[in-house]
Amino acid sequence: MKFHRIALGAVALVGLAGVGVVGTGSAATAAKAKTIKPYDHIIEIMMENTSYSTIIGNPAAPALNHLASTYGSATNYYGVTHPSEPNYVANIGGDYFGIQDDNQFYCTPALAATDPTCAGTTVNHTVSAQNIGDQLTAAGKTWKGYFQSLPPTPPAGTLVTSGPTANGPYTYKWPSSTVALYASKHNPFLNFTGTQNATANMVEDGQLAVDAATGNLPTFSYVVPDQCHDMHGTGTCSDATQLIQAGDNYVKNTVATVMASKQWKKGHNAIVVTWDEDDYSDSGLPGTGCCGSTVGGGHVVTIVIDNKGKAPITDATPYNHYSLLASMEAAFGLTPLAHAGDAAVPQMVPLFRP
Repeated sequence: MKFHRIALGAVALVGLAGVGVVGTGSAATAAKAKTIKPYDHIIEIMMENTSYSTIIGNPAAPALNHLASTYGSATNYYGVTHPSEPNYVANIGGDYFGIQDDNQFYCTPALAATDPTCAGTTVNHTVSAQNIGDQLTAAGKTWKGYFQSLPPTPPAGTLVTSGPTANGPYTYKWPSSTVALYASKHNPFLNFTGTQNATANMVEDGQLAVDAATGNLPTFSYVVPDQCHDMHGTGTCSDATQLIQAGDNYVKNTVATVMASKQWKKGHNAIVVTWDEDDYSDSGLPGTGCCGSTVGGGHVVTIVIDNKGKAPITDATPYNHYSLLASMEAAFGLTPLAHAGDAAVPQMVPLFRP
C-alpha cells in the first residue's frame, strides 16, 4: 500500500537540537577510521513503506521521534530498491539478486505462467547465496526471525513448501489474500536455500518477550510486525495516521521489552529500527539511494539504540541496507556478504559505538 508523505519538512528535525552530529566531513572520516567492536546481541525491527519526512516530526509517532532524538539516528539512510521483498533480501544477504517484485520465495520464470503468486517472475526467488543467518550458524552463533501473525505450524507430514498450497511460514498471505497480516514477502529467510527450511528459527513475535525474560535472546533477532503494525496496511487497516500510530506503539513496546531484560544490560547490545523502503513518493527519481545502489528505495528513518551509548548522535553519512548488514557482520566478526563489502558502502561506525 502506498501512502503520500505528510508534509513535515519544516519540522523534520524537531527534537534533535543539541544532539551530537556526525556529518560527511572530517568528523565522519575520523569516525569511519575506527572499527566496530564486538556485540553480543543485535535486535533489528523492520518496518514498512514510510518515508523519513513522514516519521520525523510527526506527532502520530512520539515514541519513534523520542528514540531518534535520544539514541543514534542515521539521517541519510536509504532502501536499495523497490518493492518490499528485494529490500528484505538485501538487508540480510547483501544483494537483491535481481528480484524486483513481491512474489513467492519459490517462484521461477518457469512458474510465471502457471502459479498466480509467480506472475511476472523473471528471476529465481530462491538463491543459494549465504545470508547473515547462515554466517551466524557457521560461526556457532544463533539467530531467529520473530514474525507477528505467523501462520500456524502445520501438523507433522503436512508441510507444503511450494506451489499455491504452500502453508506454515511458506504461506503467501495469512490469514487470507485480502487480510494479509503475515506476508511471505516480509520473511527473507525463505529466499535462501540455507535458511528456508529452518522453521524452528522462524517464530511468532510473542516469543521475543519470552526469550528476553529467560535470557535466551539469540545473537541476531529479526523482528517483523504484521501489516497492521509495520505501517504498511492490509484489508482491516488502511488509515495512514492509524498505521503510523500502531507502528509507533509496536516499536515502543518491543524496545521496552528488550531493554527491560537482563541480557540487554549485560555485554554489548543494540536495537536497530529501520524501514524497508519509503512510500514510493520519489520512486524512479535520482537521489533516492546511495552507496552504489541508485536509483534506490528512498529515504527512510533508521535508529540505532546502543546499550553502551552515552550521548545522542545524528549521523548524516549516506547509508543503506548494505551498510547496516556490513555493520552487523562486523559486530559479529563475520565477513561482509556481496555488496556489504563494496568500497562504496560505509559501515555505520559512529552509530555502532566504537
